[in-house]
Amino acid sequence: NAATAAFATLEQVTTEEYDRIFDVNVKGTLLTVQKALPLLNDGASVILNASTAADNGAPAFGVYAASKAAVRSFARTWAHELTGRGIRVNAVSPGPIDTNGITELVGEENADDFKAKLAGDIAIGRMGHPDEAAAAVAFLASPDSSFMLGSNLYVDGGENQI
Repeated sequence: NAATAAFATLEQVTTEEYDRIFDVNVKGTLLTVQKALPLLNDGASVILNASTAADNGAPAFGVYAASKAAVRSFARTWAHELTGRGIRVNAVSPGPIDTNGITELVGEENADDFKAKLAGDIAIGRMGHPDEAAAAVAFLASPDSSFMLGSNLYVDGGENQI
């Protein structure tokens, strides 16, 4: 579930920034699941943390969005690869969730204004809470989602849906 992000337009992004974001978000996901695989029971559930950013084309957020699109692609591919063991792989794509990560991304002095802007872009009119994203993950981990495989569950207050 580790992730990192930064704002940089196409003209501004550096190789170092690209490497940092892809190393944490994509390589970190790959290596974590790869190392966990021998420990997983047949019939286990793997839930990858993608993001609505992979779909919405927010300016200056392209590298982060691409990294989350790669994670979403892993969910589809690994779901297919692991069906022989009955391991279900799905992704959850949260919209803006009110966490310390947002403050770290934009700085303490800009956090309130940025959060207000994010909330204004969400159909439900507010940012999500961590427990709402956690409930979606718990659902994907539970037998209640036993017919879900390779799915991407949006927990976004309608941000990318309506």
